Amino acid sequence: MAIAKYLLVVLFMSYYVGGTAFTHTHYFPTYSITHSHPFLPGADGLPHHTHSSTAFNTIQELDDIMLEAAALCFALATAWVLLAVFIQQHKYITPVRLVRNINLRAPPFSIK
Repeated sequence: MAIAKYLLVVLFMSYYVGGTAFTHTHYFPTYSITHSHPFLPGADGLPHHTHSSTAFNTIQELDDIMLEAAALCFALATAWVLLAVFIQQHKYITPVRLVRNINLRAPPFSIK
């Protein structure tokens, strides 16, 4: 169990570094694709590698899945908050009975 927390840290760091340090764009005549994965840049700092059309389709599908998953998580979180606010049982004790039992007599006062 103790090793799991270190593995999660390593997983998060590899995801974070892979998404920020290796982001690059492939330019085509009618469009461009920006994505990230580890690569060795050329002398000019640009990626000198290519992807097949199948690889670009896979990148597009994974991007679509992540976008749909984010939208689903947002919708579920919104529904959960709304249900928690409007459906929960309110167990509030009203202090009305306590106010009626309080002695409402004013303290003694003397005029000199």
